[in-house]
Amino acid sequence: MTLKRVAHTGLAAGLLGILLFGGVASAADVSRSALLAAQCEACHGMGGKGAAPMPAISGMEIADMVDIMKAFASKEEVSTMMYRHAQGYTDEELKMMAEYLKGK
Repeated sequence: MTLKRVAHTGLAAGLLGILLFGGVASAADVSRSALLAAQCEACHGMGGKGAAPMPAISGMEIADMVDIMKAFASKEEVSTMMYRHAQGYTDEELKMMAEYLKGK
């Protein structure tokens, strides 16, 4: 990778951080739970509060959200996209996301 490409990649990552977090944040300022939940927020809105046509997922009971995500992962619950997302997380990560979004 060229030095110019490395510089552009770093600049892009910095700008993305500013857009996502409203300012320059260090890794210590952002919890792993918040980073995991950011994937949910891309479709379900900030804090998972809903973004039409996606439903709100904030405030859900932790066990309910984990169960739903596992149902998506196993294709027991039908969805065009969620099964793809749900399969990418461990049980621990699902719980972390659910705990984070419950408090939103």
